[in-house]
Amino acid sequence: MPHPQNRPALTLKHPLDERSFYQVPPEAVKLQERLNGDISSAAGDSISIRDSIIEYLPGKPAGLSAAQQSNFVSPTAQFYEDTWRKRSIGILSGEDFSFDDERELLLQWSQPKAGELVLDLGCSTGFYARSIAAKEPEAAVVAIDFSAPMLDEARKRALAEKTDIYLLKADVSRLPFYAQTADLLVCGGSLNEFRSPAAALHQMRRVIKDDGRLFMMHLLRADSFAGALAQKASALGGISFWSETESLKLFSDHGFRVEKSRKLGIVYFSLLRPE
Repeated sequence: MPHPQNRPALTLKHPLDERSFYQVPPEAVKLQERLNGDISSAAGDSISIRDSIIEYLPGKPAGLSAAQQSNFVSPTAQFYEDTWRKRSIGILSGEDFSFDDERELLLQWSQPKAGELVLDLGCSTGFYARSIAAKEPEAAVVAIDFSAPMLDEARKRALAEKTDIYLLKADVSRLPFYAQTADLLVCGGSLNEFRSPAAALHQMRRVIKDDGRLFMMHLLRADSFAGALAQKASALGGISFWSETESLKLFSDHGFRVEKSRKLGIVYFSLLRPE
């Protein structure tokens, strides 16, 4: 039998003082307990935990794109996974590729292990985080998003599936972790929506261990006229697309190499390693 109490403790870096940190109580991962309270740092300040969501980032970030703004609407969070995300790969790729197929690929390539720190970046409703926590309950799995409604929905789904994950309200472009502390990073589609993909990748390379892994799913630039037209409209809402060659350069420029990849239409799965 696994012993979830053996999962590593979660430490968050202070945003202004590298010597200060917030030690997250282990109870925060047990979502059925709905933890509420404050976590203090040595600097004398504190961050709040609301219904087990660690609010490292207070309020709502400024300068959000239209696509990002939609993630702060509760109905979007409630219907996102069942109405869009479960069907998205098949729709976007034009191939028979299910939600279960994506979960299997995620777990096969990422190979989560006991005692590892796993970060799901731009997690939305936490599909990747929940899948990894169910597979490896002795890992410390952190679902990270700056949308409170998405994290609320992630909590509900994790509770229904009886999986223990940390829920962290934070900005991926300013990850609250010390350098080279994460074993596994996963990111399912959010790279296209980040305000600054370069800043997000810089943070990923900073926090990942030199022998760590990054599982990425993102969308490529469409070749067809109809696809290019749809993506042009999406770009107005703040979504970015790259060719496969541009994607590889983007990864390389920020210290990652592609170990393996799989392309399904415009959907591109990759397993990255730090260079």
